[in-house]
Amino acid sequence: MDKNTPEKKKFILKRNIYLPWEIPDSDAFKELSAKGIQVLLRFLQKRTWANLKVKKKKKIIYDNNGLSFTYAEAQELGISKSQFLEILKRLIELGFIDMEHQGGGLARDYSRFALSERYRDYGKPDFKKVVKKRVLQPGLDVRSRQKKNKATEIRSCQLRETAVIDRLDEIQGAGNP
Repeated sequence: MDKNTPEKKKFILKRNIYLPWEIPDSDAFKELSAKGIQVLLRFLQKRTWANLKVKKKKKIIYDNNGLSFTYAEAQELGISKSQFLEILKRLIELGFIDMEHQGGGLARDYSRFALSERYRDYGKPDFKKVVKKRVLQPGLDVRSRQKKNKATEIRSCQLRETAVIDRLDEIQGAGNP
């Protein structure tokens, strides 16, 4: 590719973002980093909507469920994998998003999120705190892959006697100078 031609971006979204006034005015929003705000805005941009006519007036209803945001997409936005994971955890803790489905990278399954309104109660006693769980599918964690030996599980003492050498002349190669 020529240096002057711009690269084609794979994850470009040509969709407007509707940001309710309550979000930037909330205490939870003030806790976000700049990259956290960028990810939140991207989630808001991914929503789909439907136009409903109610008494000859159009009303827009947003679908806040089933939103996906992959690590590859985050990397194209300039966010590293570890930073993206921390941002997702923070958005869940602050009440902006909830995890609907925990995906797994090995199975080519991606996580799906839903926008939440728990952020409105952030800092109040009735705030429902949710923490992103670390979930591994059975058999994919380190402990389940280790081979277990029944002899080592049962033993409660040392298997070999320790040898104590008192004299130097019993050690091979230790001669008198």
